[in-house]
Amino acid sequence: MTSIVDSVLPVASVLEVAFDNGSLGGADWSNRAVVLEALPKPLVAGYPAEGAYVQICDGSGGIAASGWFSVDERNATETHASVAVVWREPLMAVEHTYKSWTGLVRPRDISPVTVSPGTAPAWFGEYVRPIHERAAVERTLQAVRESANTERANHHEWVRRLNESACEWADENSLCSEFERFCEQWGLEGRERDFDVTVDVTVSLTMTRPARSQEDAGESVDLDDVRGSIYGTISPILM
Repeated sequence: MTSIVDSVLPVASVLEVAFDNGSLGGADWSNRAVVLEALPKPLVAGYPAEGAYVQICDGSGGIAASGWFSVDERNATETHASVAVVWREPLMAVEHTYKSWTGLVRPRDISPVTVSPGTAPAWFGEYVRPIHERAAVERTLQAVRESANTERANHHEWVRRLNESACEWADENSLCSEFERFCEQWGLEGRERDFDVTVDVTVSLTMTRPARSQEDAGESVDLDDVRGSIYGTISPILM
């Protein structure tokens, strides 16, 4: 099973099933060569009939999927619905792979296909039922994940505001030390305040001096030379 992104509305996926012996998931599909004699009436007004061969637009001018159409009437409104599209990919003379695409789409993004491989198989209705169930479960899980993420973010924001208010109260009531112990005990951030930091810096400089010997060159360097060399070395870094 491979997940894809539906740019029309969220939640879309592809399911692939292959069979070669007339059975699938415990059900008898030996009549897979039998097709629907006529398309039934649409389950939901404004959408194609079950088994109609359609293509789904991805919202950017491309085609998300093409195949036999089915709509989940329990998750359908005038503006969008959970639909499934099934198509067949031949592998060998006696084996086919049936793939299905599911997603939330708008009626205007569904269009008929002029040239199609024919009417949907007679077992099409039973085939798409578990596909709709799976899509419904995926949407429920996605909603639960989004709700949990929202609650987690709201909780973190509540803790942040509580911490800020507590810091202000501690400052106003001269309870800084007690407050810091409380924050440390309960794993809160505590107050942000200024600290003095002592940094020890050791600098080694190389200066070129004109002299008759190394000893004379070293003795010719005074404190002003050192200050000037340090300034010339560090100031470009600080700029």
